[in-house]
Amino acid sequence: MMEQLPEGMLLKHMALHAVEDCRKKKTPIHGIEVFRYHEGSWETNLYKTIWFKSQRGVYNKSRDFLLKQMAGEWSAAEIKKE
Repeated sequence: MMEQLPEGMLLKHMALHAVEDCRKKKTPIHGIEVFRYHEGSWETNLYKTIWFKSQRGVYNKSRDFLLKQMAGEWSAAEIKKE
């Protein structure tokens, strides 16, 4: 059974909306981590994390990353804005 999401983590549809809000407000996105709930804790790994060196195309890259990586048990994401 999955615990309540920790503060700052978003479900897939919420994360996609957050990226769209960032695009509309021109808020920089520095990175995204995708998490799964496994054996009583939230975990991620190297392949479920992306960091951006520049903001060129960041909103499309963020959306594509979320759509590709958030599947199955990988159900939560944290968007690094600061």
